[in-house]
Amino acid sequence: MSDYYGKGSIIYKILIVILTAALIASIYYPKSLWDKEERNKQECRYRMSNIYNAELQYQRFKWAYTDSLNQLIQFIKTDSAYHAYVDSIFSHPIDDLVAQFDSLKGEQVQLAQFVQTITPEDSVALDSLDKKIEDITTHNRILRDKMESVREFLKNHPCAPVSTFDKALAIIERKDFFLQYRIVQNDTRQGNIKKALEASKGIEANYDKIISNLRETKMELPTIYTLVDSLYVCPTVRKPYKLTVIDTSVIKYADVECPIDSTDIERVKHNFLLSTVGALKLENHGKIQGGEKSWETGAKR
Repeated sequence: MSDYYGKGSIIYKILIVILTAALIASIYYPKSLWDKEERNKQECRYRMSNIYNAELQYQRFKWAYTDSLNQLIQFIKTDSAYHAYVDSIFSHPIDDLVAQFDSLKGEQVQLAQFVQTITPEDSVALDSLDKKIEDITTHNRILRDKMESVREFLKNHPCAPVSTFDKALAIIERKDFFLQYRIVQNDTRQGNIKKALEASKGIEANYDKIISNLRETKMELPTIYTLVDSLYVCPTVRKPYKLTVIDTSVIKYADVECPIDSTDIERVKHNFLLSTVGALKLENHGKIQGGEKSWETGAKR
């Protein structure tokens, strides 16, 4: 009798384990499918945006758009005139920004040394400090505007290292970037030299980060040419994007569309694991028409 109940107990335990595993799978399997498709959708839209940017550059040099994805990508990868153009509008300006921020860092080191010689009673030295800080912050604002200008150009090129450049821009756009100069001024006037020097060290650290991110941006500029091969297909269905050129005497533009069609959607619907078990619903990821992104404007496919 004990053997009978013992065997039954083992069977029940096995069933419990199986049912528990099935329950967990029923929760995580659909979620994994949905998460993967969401990532694919975002990547697909990123690729379409880069293809559209490539079309803009192609049109700049060829005076026309192309409906050949291969021709477009080969242009970005191999056209020497385009490469020289990228070098002129990005490499040289970034080098100039690095040089100027490096110079400002040197001025900050000298400013910190000057702060150590000032007493709260020395009004002449305090006025001189205010003037130096005003000049430095004005220079920083000019460089910030230059960086914003460079970014506007950078974001219009395919696979450009915008995110790396943004790391540098974000530092100088923070309120505390300029606030630290006020801390140096105020603490120096109050005789809190230690706190003033701590703020100065923070400013130097910010310059180091800006310079580092700018140099990294320049190193990543070749990704404009080397990463375009990744733009050929939608990551979900592995089919090439659809390019359509509208060229009339009145208007000229290029459209980019995700290749997911009704055939792909029906295939998922009739796939038991994807549709029934995973509850996955496939949709077209959108298009760029006349420069407008459907996922931003809410336009229907």
